[in-house]
Amino acid sequence: MQTITGKSNQYLKLARALQTRKGRQASGCFAVEGCRLAEEAASRAHCEFALFATDALAAPRMQALAERLAASGVSCFALADHLLAQACETQHPQGVLVAVRLPQLLRPTDGNGWYAYCDDIADPGNLGTIWRSAHAAGASGLLLSAASADPFNPKAVRASMGACFKLPVYRCASAEDAAALFSQLGLLPLSAAADGRDVRLCGDWLAEPHVWLLGGEANGVQPYWRSHAAAVSLPMQADAESLNVAAAAAVLFYQSRFRQEKDGALRG
Repeated sequence: MQTITGKSNQYLKLARALQTRKGRQASGCFAVEGCRLAEEAASRAHCEFALFATDALAAPRMQALAERLAASGVSCFALADHLLAQACETQHPQGVLVAVRLPQLLRPTDGNGWYAYCDDIADPGNLGTIWRSAHAAGASGLLLSAASADPFNPKAVRASMGACFKLPVYRCASAEDAAALFSQLGLLPLSAAADGRDVRLCGDWLAEPHVWLLGGEANGVQPYWRSHAAAVSLPMQADAESLNVAAAAAVLFYQSRFRQEKDGALRG
């Protein structure tokens, strides 16, 4: 394993650039931090290079990861903790950063099952958590509006807890483009809204291929969807505040999973 000793090293500079959307687009890579996500990347993605904190390499699990990456042809480098910290988004880095090739975002063609659509979800942590829940509940894919956060922002990747390697994502160019895709796939758009039909009464809708539209807590989904989607609500205490969008999404997603299990159509 090679050693990096100065902050001007080209790999360290590239790793720092991956913290920005511009840097990710220019390099075609995104950053994965921490041993657990790095192990997922080693198993499921195309890794370009890896940076390991010298002290972290004393741990057998981290050493095994470094050996595994090196054996598959990935360039691995050791460097001081303070140098690695300069390249990491987290305040307390977990000893490893892996540069992973951005996946090709393919327009979905499978109309079976159900999808999640993030409608202008600007917070990458919320987006990543929604991604994680969608994968856990058995979604067919994650769809994004043009103004939603970058799914490969480090916070989104971290919040996805590995779902970024398992559940495909696709960004729609506009609300009209998303509506056309839903129509093409035969998906019934269901909008999470406070004034919608109680989700407990939506079994007929959930029995069809469908897509959950999720907007921000403040404004909900775009006005466009008010006439292009069926509204669904979660029952809540009268004096309760609205749920965080990621929390509401998890509840709604599992309604889809339970209905699929009932119909015997759950994906593996």
